[in-house]
Amino acid sequence: MEKEPIIIVQELLRSNLYDYNTSRTSSWIYPDFPKVNLGNESYPRVSVTDYDEPAKKMSVGTSNEMQSVNIDINVWIKSGLIYERDDEQFEGAKLRDAIAREIVDVLRTMQDVMAVSGLHNYERIGMKSINSEVPEGILRKQITVRFQRPVIRA
Repeated sequence: MEKEPIIIVQELLRSNLYDYNTSRTSSWIYPDFPKVNLGNESYPRVSVTDYDEPAKKMSVGTSNEMQSVNIDINVWIKSGLIYERDDEQFEGAKLRDAIAREIVDVLRTMQDVMAVSGLHNYERIGMKSINSEVPEGILRKQITVRFQRPVIRA
C-alpha cells in the first residue's frame, strides 16, 4: 500500500531539517497542530496536514486519475526562546522564517526523492505568516505546497 502524501513529506522533513532545539530527543515534526498548553521544550515544531486533494480523470474509459495533493506545513515558534546555530542567534520571527526557508529548500531540492514515492511536480502555492489566530507568544508561518500524484487502478 502506498504511503499517504503527508507521511512522505513528514519523513522527508524529519530526515533533512535541522532541529534548532538540540536538547530535544524526540521528533518535532507532527501530523497535527500543537496543543495550547505545550511547554518550551516542544518548540520549535512543524505540523504537516492535508489541505485539499482534488482529482481529475486521466483518460476516458478508465478509473485512473491525477490527484492534486495540497499540503499545509506550519512552523510554530514560541516567543522568547533563543537558539544558536553556527554562532548566530535565532528567536521569534527570525527563527520562524529560517525554518520556513529550510523547509522550502528541502522540498525544492529533494524532488527526485519525492518522485520515487509518487509525488511529482512540486509547486509552492503560498507562504504566509499567521499570527491572529494563535495564542499569545506563539508565532506561525504556513507554507502551502502542491504535488501531482497519479492513481492507477488495476
